[in-house]
Amino acid sequence: MTDDVWSALTRGVLGFAHSRAGDLTGSSFKDTGSLLASLFDNSPAGTTKARLGTLKQDINNLSPLVQQVADAIKSKVDDAKTAVTNMANELGTDPFTIEAAGRAATELAYVLIAFDQALDLIADKLAEQEPAGPNHDANVTDIKAAIKGIDEPWRKPFRNLAGDLTKTFDALCQAVLGIDKAGSKIATQIAWSRPDKRLAFTLQSTSARQIGPLGFDGASVEAFFAYKTDATLGLALRAKLQAGLRNDKLLEKIIPGEAKTADTNAVAINLDTHDGLTFGEGKDKRLVLPVRFNFPGIELREFAIARPQGKDENSGRIDLMTTIAGKIGDVFGVVTEGGGVTITWTGGDSAIDVKPKPPPSTGVRINTGVVRGGGFLRYKEDTKEYGGVLDLQFMRFGITAIGLIGTDPFSFVVVIGVHFLPKIELSFGFTLNGLGGILAIERTLDSDALAKGLKDGAVGQLLFPENPIDAAPQILDRLAQVFPPRSGGFVVGPIAELGWGSQAGFLKARLGIVLSLPDPKIVILGAVQIGVPSADVDPKLRVVDIHAELLGEITPDFFLIRVSLAPSKLAGLTLSGDLGILIQWSGEAAFAISVGGFFPKYTPPPQLADLRRVAIELSPPVKWLTVHAEAYVAVTSNTIQFGGKIVVSADLDVASAKAWIGLDALFQWSPRFYFIFIVDVGIEVKALGHTIAGVAFHGELQGTKPWRLEGKASVDILFWTIDVPIGPEEWGEKDATVAETVNPLEIALAALTADSAWTPQLPAGSDMLVRFTESDLPLLVHPLGSLEVKQLVVPLETDIDRIGSSPVSVRRINLSSPKVGGHDAMAVSHSLDNFPPGHFIQQPDDQQATRPDFEAFPCGMKLATTKVPDFGGSVDAVYEWNTVFPHQTFESNRDKWILDAIARPVMRTSAVAAAQRLRGNPYQKVTRAADDTIGMVDPGLCQVCLKSDLKLVAGQPPAMTTTAAAQFVMANGAMEQALELVSLGVAA
Repeated sequence: MTDDVWSALTRGVLGFAHSRAGDLTGSSFKDTGSLLASLFDNSPAGTTKARLGTLKQDINNLSPLVQQVADAIKSKVDDAKTAVTNMANELGTDPFTIEAAGRAATELAYVLIAFDQALDLIADKLAEQEPAGPNHDANVTDIKAAIKGIDEPWRKPFRNLAGDLTKTFDALCQAVLGIDKAGSKIATQIAWSRPDKRLAFTLQSTSARQIGPLGFDGASVEAFFAYKTDATLGLALRAKLQAGLRNDKLLEKIIPGEAKTADTNAVAINLDTHDGLTFGEGKDKRLVLPVRFNFPGIELREFAIARPQGKDENSGRIDLMTTIAGKIGDVFGVVTEGGGVTITWTGGDSAIDVKPKPPPSTGVRINTGVVRGGGFLRYKEDTKEYGGVLDLQFMRFGITAIGLIGTDPFSFVVVIGVHFLPKIELSFGFTLNGLGGILAIERTLDSDALAKGLKDGAVGQLLFPENPIDAAPQILDRLAQVFPPRSGGFVVGPIAELGWGSQAGFLKARLGIVLSLPDPKIVILGAVQIGVPSADVDPKLRVVDIHAELLGEITPDFFLIRVSLAPSKLAGLTLSGDLGILIQWSGEAAFAISVGGFFPKYTPPPQLADLRRVAIELSPPVKWLTVHAEAYVAVTSNTIQFGGKIVVSADLDVASAKAWIGLDALFQWSPRFYFIFIVDVGIEVKALGHTIAGVAFHGELQGTKPWRLEGKASVDILFWTIDVPIGPEEWGEKDATVAETVNPLEIALAALTADSAWTPQLPAGSDMLVRFTESDLPLLVHPLGSLEVKQLVVPLETDIDRIGSSPVSVRRINLSSPKVGGHDAMAVSHSLDNFPPGHFIQQPDDQQATRPDFEAFPCGMKLATTKVPDFGGSVDAVYEWNTVFPHQTFESNRDKWILDAIARPVMRTSAVAAAQRLRGNPYQKVTRAADDTIGMVDPGLCQVCLKSDLKLVAGQPPAMTTTAAAQFVMANGAMEQALELVSLGVAA
């Protein structure tokens, strides 16, 4: 039935569009003369009208000069008529399908495209008649705009529509919009956007309407036809809605992040040939009806109908959702949004499946005097994740908790903090404001996501956030980004908030130290806030309001600190910028300290690549003048970098001016002293968006042996721009200093012969072995281990050009095949360590500044045992063994068996006993009786044996419980000292 209704509606709309297209090709677009006459009759008096008249007369007189244009227009008219005929054929298809509707809409697009192209031909022909002159281009533009702005030819088919044709349409508009005789107004309301290739007409009500139980805060109906990409014909019902949740002051704060909004004109229902039936617009695709139902203490605020997106889009499912608000005076208020039911057409025995739909968000506020605050809970269906924020204040302390729980698969993270009210005084003005902790299971800590959010206050959002309920959605989104799910992940650590300035609280510092596994790293989180007169007062009242966020990271590979100034001000001046420290010892080792970033042509480590300049806004309190200053300084293992820029701008609407001066500098000292300056200065003046005058210079100076200058100067005057290249120019003597040649072989040999260069390596798994040595013994190497020799003065197996600034006599050092005891070593591998490449390899200056500070190079080798075994002399030894019972007196002690019964099984299950069994059991094949061998039985069983020969006591079962065995021993007290309990079933 749904398909039949949709097909009928689509066919009716297309039928109406076909009749209008037929009228267009039968009147205004009947032939070339009709089109020109229609344009001439509706053109205002002036140049365009006169030229249209001339063109029309020339075409009527069959003038050879315009015959080509007439033929081209006739071709477009014929194309439109053919499209109208084809459209009629598609509408006659039986049964009428969505595919036929799409083809019919495409034919309608061909009609409008042909009409559009015909107008372009006429406009271009009239533009050719424009005489040459200083205003030629402007006049041509005006003529083309005038031709394309004549709208009567395509409005004419919509005038004087028959009453029966628009009867239903008029009734709909009267009911929904309150507009009488809407059909007669179509011609004046229709609009054709030629750039967007969209034809539409809209009728809109001027006030709220009530239709039965449904209320509309204004509504509109739009019919449209778009053909820019896919030809699409459709109808859209728009409802002018107001945010219905904010009528009550208390409930305004229930659902956070949903402040009052202006009226919106949103699509409620859309029917078109491309997407079919859809509710709403945007990503939600839902229809929100401003339905209201009031009852004392409870209120139904909104009702929404939506088709799901994604994998369930065509599943036959519809979601019915509502928003319910409730309150008890000013003490308690609650709002739940989006809860309801899902209705799914299954087609099975039950046909319709109805399930509850959990509300995606619920908010609560409470104010009882003793307890005040609130909470926020949300559910994300796509990620199967619950999130919540709780903020409660009791008389002397407050609790803030933020958490996420993922259900498929399970994961969990919570950040909880307790505030002390008032703050706990420590000493010297310091206070303890709060304590808490972070715990995450099956989640990890994403340092990159946290680093990207530092400038937006990410740490402050997680550690003791201010107004957490109002910002709950943003806080939960941030928590999900920073702690993404990961199998086996675990994060834990304490957090605290400290203050200074006693109860005035000039400074607040939030600090957290967490351990993240399984990739081990320690992360330090910090957020510092400085406020004068206090960090606790409203930000608008603070003369000084500085926010800085810190991220520290200690991993097996590097140590990193990043500090970012979140939005801050100092006496009305805005401050921003970043600081970073990196010490990396694994991989491409690096060292860098930066305040505000790096030299533009320097490639920084990835961890510090996005540092912002330290900037201050020095603008006076006037809107038309701005002054911006920024700077940076950085130190790396081989460079010192600094720079800055000042920009002054003035904007008076019709005119503006800007002046700037900037300097960047880099100094490096290895392998030789080198520097580069970049200078950028200029000034420009604009009027009405065009540059009136300006001068600028951008250049680079390098030195010192030789000096080199390169740049460009430019001058702008009105419409002329003059560029003057400068250089490249070189002068001065080149660096001819020749350092003393060094022999890297001698340097490496001296380093390799040092005792510290040789290090024994124990075999894998031997960390539990204990070895006793004396200090005067030579270096000992385990027979199954290896021996490593390495030096850190010269890279091996690598072509080098120098050592520092000194040339080398030998470019490459290779280690030959090593021998152990005169025999070839069984295994050899290179040892690697980090060296600064610029210290040994000649590089261009630009590469010297951009390559990594350290790279791994061979520096030695690891040696294993020889391929040929080396035997010593034979030694004779006598093998004897005795069985003894240490510390056993065989004295009668009725309580001792209890301790033995517990201790012996423990001893037999120890790591030493397990290792002994792995090496073999010498008693494994010894028999006690015929076909009776010691075997493994169920754990926890034992047997009663004689201590003298460990034989089973006659008449006793081979396996019995410990309790039964103990009872047997106690019952035979005379034999107790000769009996022993032997535990069985111990697995190795």
